[in-house]
Amino acid sequence: MTFPAIIFSLIMATLYASVFHFFKNGSLASLFFYIPISVAGFFGGQYLAELLNLHFIQLGTINFGVGSICSIGLLMIFGLVSGPLK
Repeated sequence: MTFPAIIFSLIMATLYASVFHFFKNGSLASLFFYIPISVAGFFGGQYLAELLNLHFIQLGTINFGVGSICSIGLLMIFGLVSGPLK
């Protein structure tokens, strides 16, 4: 994965966390909780796609589809488990 691909992946994962935070009406602390979870999900999806040789919506070296699904899925799981953060 190239450096621009890493930067783009970080931006997309942060965007997913921000949108999830907006819809959940969370506090600033919850936003800083969701961003690392989203990044971990996105890069975990990248690793999973490389490991299983999946190519779903690939943008250059980024497995965008699998990374997005894993990032959003992990956000939803942690959003349900954590409850409201205050």
